[in-house]
Amino acid sequence: MTTVSTLGQQLGVIARMKEIQGQMNTYQEQVTSGVKHQTFAGYGVESLKIQRYRSGMKELEAYGYNIANAQMQIQQMDDAIEENTVQARNLLSAIGIQLSRGTEFDLATIKQTASTALQIIEANVNVEVGGRYLFSGSDVTNKPLNGTSGADNNLALKVTDWLDGTNDTDAFLASFDALSDAESGFSNTVQTAKNVYVRADDNYEVDYTVKANSPGMKKVLNGLRAISQMEFPDETTDVASKEDFYKVIDHLYSTIQDGVNALRADSAKLANATAVLSNIQTNHENDIQSMQTLMEQTETADPTDAIIKFQTLQTQLEASYNVTSIMSQLSLARFLGG
Repeated sequence: MTTVSTLGQQLGVIARMKEIQGQMNTYQEQVTSGVKHQTFAGYGVESLKIQRYRSGMKELEAYGYNIANAQMQIQQMDDAIEENTVQARNLLSAIGIQLSRGTEFDLATIKQTASTALQIIEANVNVEVGGRYLFSGSDVTNKPLNGTSGADNNLALKVTDWLDGTNDTDAFLASFDALSDAESGFSNTVQTAKNVYVRADDNYEVDYTVKANSPGMKKVLNGLRAISQMEFPDETTDVASKEDFYKVIDHLYSTIQDGVNALRADSAKLANATAVLSNIQTNHENDIQSMQTLMEQTETADPTDAIIKFQTLQTQLEASYNVTSIMSQLSLARFLGG
């Protein structure tokens, strides 16, 4: 019975040694990899938490990409609107200086200033980033202002009809104020395009639409275009008078000023969208950080703790080796011979 008992003890020690070696391998992997287990199965029910954290972080990162892309576009749009405002104000300032002098109105200089500003603003209205026209609303693949030549010709004709008396000043200004989007050079598609949104969170979208034919854009463009086509009445041949001319200039000045004021509303809308998106992005970043912390608490191994446990098991394994060595000397033959 003593022999069998000793053999059983020896087998038990060997089994324990294998168990210790397996545990040592686990702790060694934790030190090397930095995680508690190499597969989700090793975490048991905790694996579901880890997968949820990872999925949640990827989703928030995707929203972050959407937000960053939208903010880049918003910045481009805001820069364009700011430049449009500067150009319009430059013309208003030039007209104001001309009117304050009390001398002959230098129409040639004003027309040149208006034409230069018009070219810059038209380019800004048609600004394109990554194959997307920013002021086209949802119709991002089509240029929103594509009929500038027709718009120029239309206003030149209206000026001619005003000069020769076909239309008096009131009729001319009324027809100017009633210019349609098509007559102003805007594409058919931008007129029917829908708003542009960015998906910033689950079931939450932010509208950052400013279309080329917004009231501010339209008034500034039409006012500049009309001034660029304006002619001073020749009192020997034209029906329109000098007084009529200044009445038209005053009206166009007011139209451009109204357009500049309306552009401020467009800028305010973009600023609000930026603020909302920035706040959402900050929340996403905080949520990602929280998920990362929780995931690390669940998944990450403590290297110091793993080393201590490894060393403890190593000591136990060495002791088991010693026990096995002693017991192996008590062979069955020697024991029976004793």
